[in-house]
Parts: sequence; structure tokens; C-alpha cells
Amino acid sequence: MKNTPQSVNEDAVPISSLDKADIDRLNQQALSCLVGNRRQARRLALAAALRQQYARGGAYAELNHCWLAYYAGEAEPPCERLRAYFQHSGDLEGGMEVAALQGAYASRRGDFSDAEQHFLQARSQAAQIPDSLHKFMLYARLGVDALNRGDTQDGPRNFLLALDIAERFGSPAHRVNSLSNLASSQHDLGNDEDAIPLLVEALEIIGTQKLKYQQTIVSANLAMCLLATGKPAEALALVEPFYEWPEEDLAIRAFLFCIAAHAAILLQQPESALQLLLRAEEYARRGQDLEEQMHAWLVRGKLDLHAGQTAQALASLTQAHSLLSWTRNPFHQQQILRGLAEINAQLGEWQAAYGFLQQYQAVFEARSKSARASRSLMRNLEKEMHNLKAERDKALELQAARETENVKLEHLNRELAHQIMHVNSLQDSLKEQAMRDHLTGLYNRRHFETCLNAILHAADADAPVAIAIIDLDFFKRVNDTYGHNFGDEVLIQFARLVESQLRGSDMVCRYGGEEFCLLLREADSSIAAYKIDDIAARYRQLLIRQAPHSLTGCTFSAGIAEYPRHGAGRHELLMRADSALYAAKQAGRDRACIAGLSE
Repeated sequence: MKNTPQSVNEDAVPISSLDKADIDRLNQQALSCLVGNRRQARRLALAAALRQQYARGGAYAELNHCWLAYYAGEAEPPCERLRAYFQHSGDLEGGMEVAALQGAYASRRGDFSDAEQHFLQARSQAAQIPDSLHKFMLYARLGVDALNRGDTQDGPRNFLLALDIAERFGSPAHRVNSLSNLASSQHDLGNDEDAIPLLVEALEIIGTQKLKYQQTIVSANLAMCLLATGKPAEALALVEPFYEWPEEDLAIRAFLFCIAAHAAILLQQPESALQLLLRAEEYARRGQDLEEQMHAWLVRGKLDLHAGQTAQALASLTQAHSLLSWTRNPFHQQQILRGLAEINAQLGEWQAAYGFLQQYQAVFEARSKSARASRSLMRNLEKEMHNLKAERDKALELQAARETENVKLEHLNRELAHQIMHVNSLQDSLKEQAMRDHLTGLYNRRHFETCLNAILHAADADAPVAIAIIDLDFFKRVNDTYGHNFGDEVLIQFARLVESQLRGSDMVCRYGGEEFCLLLREADSSIAAYKIDDIAARYRQLLIRQAPHSLTGCTFSAGIAEYPRHGAGRHELLMRADSALYAAKQAGRDRACIAGLSE
């Protein structure tokens, strides 16, 4: 049995003599150690927790223990008591970090809707308090969550904000953490030429500052970039020294062994690859990390394929593909979809191979576009922040001698905040141009019409294509009666209902406001009308709740047109469907009309 440590700091202060200031200092040190030395963080948090009569100190010590549990892959601890304490005491910083912790756990289990709610709460509280290491933790988590959701622009932006705080309030370990996260985000986008210098810089800091506890993840990230650039031998040499390294984060260990196994496969070392992969799978399972479980299935598929076990490789990659709903990481998506396309082609399953190849091409194009946008965004933001920081630092140096420099410093800080707001505006503009509607998650009108052009161009004359324009009845009345937030919830619930009733080959988009447009392949107008009637029946039965309101019995009107019967091109087809929709409204709403029959 190990003895409980009697002292936890360099001055060997006995626990019994610690006052409240000492407890606060221990908690701050433990928080600082979370990114670079979790063993020390655990010792510090344990010492701070021993003074039970100091409620605030005990709460922050418990919060640090919760973060340690998260990094160790343990089950989510109950946080309600902590949240209630910080809320009751008016401690926004503690409340912000509890919300960030809950968001991190929700993101790890793939519940992005729940994670978004927690992170929105954390952002709201963060806006009311000064920058600190607690805000560093928040921005780091927001960056990771953004990448998991496939938001390749918001991720790097949050990592840069974390880096800015690390440089002002943190230690070299915090800078290493931010550099590694930034590099990881650039690798996921295919910008390995940008990622590698960041990781090399991080390793240089680790070497000069002797930050051995961060060496594993940074080396593993660099090895991943080397793999991506065709250097498996260098990648394997980089991670081999860490096979028995004292790394407590199970997800990092799983990541490292997945990379090692992948490199061994490329180096024609299948037996070694298998042993490395088994360790990766065990760490991913124990850590309950779905992303690394997916990573391990991807590597196992590569190993199966190397052994000539094509059917088994297909099964392994199918398992990896089943976990893609948890993460929208473009690098893993691309690897898995390309592998499935190649294996199905080898098996002669040409239709499946073509389907996966189409998905791969879509991800590839989106990733390339995001990579270009991210590279440009980072260049501009880094340049602006560098210039502003240089001026701010100069002002800080003069502040002690000249009080008037405070005015200039405040101005520079406002300019820095303005630049960050400007970057947010650029982000919003990029998202606005993306193919998804920000509220419902459906395709937007521009993307839908682009796809419709291509589908009609490729359509067989004997295989009809039906489209339906839907307008939610009396939607303005819903907004006026219950408020726009409830109206948004109606749109979201309707979008989910329609998505659940469509085939994989069908499409639905938010056409504008309360209008939606459906595309049904190999379906004539009568089949489309039957499908619309079924959706309408389900919509009437749908109970929409948003405290304090609830609503049921909702209806919509729809206009249906069929290609090529009602139009030979996109514009004519949409115009005929819109005319049919108008006829449905004129006839009393809550119905669908087919072009030609209603005009």
C-alpha cells in the first residue's frame, strides 16, 4: 500500500499548515499540470482536497480530479453538486469549467447536441470573465469538439485563442499543447507541410524545458504526419521509444500504437503490426475512446488486406465506417471510404465500390476546400495576432515607467479583440457559403440545385425523378404565437422527420424560410404523392416541445413535379412544382398537388 504524501510542494509545507491561499495555489498548480504532468496534477489535487472545511478549495480540487478522470478514460463523474455550488456562489469561472467538462464528455461519447449546449453555456460565462488558464482549457476543448464535428475552421481558430492565452498566462507546457493541437487540426485537413514545423517547434520546447510527459502525444502526432507524407520508417522510429513510456492517457496510448501498427504494415512487418494493433485495441477499449476504436479498425483493415484476407478487410473497414457517425474527422473519413471503395472493387462489388468512391470524392473535395480556407485563415490570423502582440508587449514594457502607456495598451487589446471578432465574421461567412443549412443541418438550396442539375443530366429517360416543394402551413402564426425559438424547433423537428423517412438515394434541403424541397430518384409523381402523404400523417402526429410550449397537429402544403414528364430541366421542373404548391394552398392547404393535375 502506498503512503499518502505528507507534503506536495517544493517547500515541503505540511498539509496541516496549509491555509486557504495555499489551497488555491495548489489547485492552480494542479490545473497547470493537467496538460503536461498529470501525475503531479493528481498529487496536487489530492493535497488540496484534504482541507474539506474550505468549500471553494475542495470544489476546485474535485474539478481537477474530474478532468483527470476524463483524460484517464474513466466514466463521467456526477457534476450536478459541483455545478450547483459554483452557481450558488456566483463563481463564473468554476461554472464555465464544469460546463466545459460536461461538454467534453458528451463530445467523447458522440452526443454533439448535448455537447453544444454545454459549450454554449461555457462560452456565455467565459465572455464575462478575464482570460485565465481555465479559459485556456475551454478553448482547447472547443477546438477538439469542433474538429470532431467536422468544423475545420472553428477548430484551428479556438486553438489559436488557446495559444494566445498560453503565451500570456501559461507555461511552456501550455504552448506545447496548443502547438500540438494546431498541428493535429492541420494534418486532418491535409496540410502536413504546415503541421510538421509546428510539431518540430513543440518538440524543441519539450527538449529544452524537459517536458517528458508531453513527448508521447507530440511525437505520435509528428509520426502521423510522416506516415501521411510516405515516411513509415521515420514514423516508426519516432514512436518506438514510447512503447513502455509512463503515459496515463489511454487514448494517447491507443493513438500511438495505431500509428506504430500502420507503419509496421507499410514496412512489411505484419507480425509486429499485429502485436502493436492488439495493444492499440485494448487501450482504445479501456479508454472508451470511439475515435481510436475507429482508428484501430481502420488499421486492422489495412493489416487484413496486407494478409490477402479481402473479406475480413471489408468487415474491419465496415466496423470503422460504422463509427464515422461519431466523428466527422475528414482524414479518417477519407481513409475509410477510399479503403471500402478499393476492397469492394477487388471483390467485384462495383455498385458498392462506386458509391463509396463518390462519397470519398465528396469528402476529398470538401477537405481540399477546407484546407485552403484554413491555411489562408491561419496565415492572416497569425500575422495579425503577431503584429498586435508585438505592439502590446512593447506597451507592457513601458507601462511601469509611463502610466500613459495604459491607454495605448487598452487600445491594442481592443484591436486584438476586434481582429478576433473579424475572424469570427470570416468564419460565419465561410459557413454561410457551405453546403449545409446552419439551423437544420440539411443541404441548402444552392447545393441542392447544383445536385439536381447533375442528377437530371445523368438520369435515364425510363427512370423518373420526382421533386416536391413543401411549405409549412401557417408558420408565421407559430412564430408570432410561440416565438422564433419555438419556430426554429419546429423547423429542426420537421427536418429530422423528413430525413428519417427518405432512402439513401433521396435528398432533402431547406429551400428557404419554412420551405423544403425533396428529390426522389426512380419515383414518379404518384409514388412521390404517397410518400408526401405518409410524411404529412407523421407530421400531424408529431409532438413538438420546447418549454413552456408544445404543439401538435401541424400540417403542410406540397407541390409535386416529375422529370421528364413535367419539365426537361431544373428551372422548368422547380417552376411546375412551385405552381402545384400554389394550387395546394389555394385549395385550402394541408394537401399535396401534382403538376398538371392542379394547374
